[in-house]
Amino acid sequence: MAKKFSPVWAYLTVLLAALVGLAMTPLAAAQDQAQTQQTEQKPITATGCLQKAASGNGYQLTDSSTMKTYDLTASTSDVDLSAHVGHTVTVTGTPQAAAAAEPGANPAGQPQNEQLSVTDVKMVSSSCQSGGQ
Repeated sequence: MAKKFSPVWAYLTVLLAALVGLAMTPLAAAQDQAQTQQTEQKPITATGCLQKAASGNGYQLTDSSTMKTYDLTASTSDVDLSAHVGHTVTVTGTPQAAAAAEPGANPAGQPQNEQLSVTDVKMVSSSCQSGGQ
């Protein structure tokens, strides 16, 4: 005697397959978004007065044209930011995820500066303009 294939089992099989497919959709979308963000990290160039950061051992630069402040780190040992403190410089770098994005890391609620991993620094002037950073 051959077993009959029940329509209920066929329905449940299709339903299960659809649910698994729907469950996987958000995961695939999140992965695609993360890959897109990584490939879209275009270099940023900013010109301003290079200063030691007020807290920590990093550096900061406020772009003189946009007034946006960047927290800077050297991408390699070949990039010497310390030699240009107090100089007007043009830096080129890639945006990095902010380390201070953890809960409680910014208790004052101040806006976070963009983190920039500097790949190139060029001196524009050996001093900063008065009234600048």
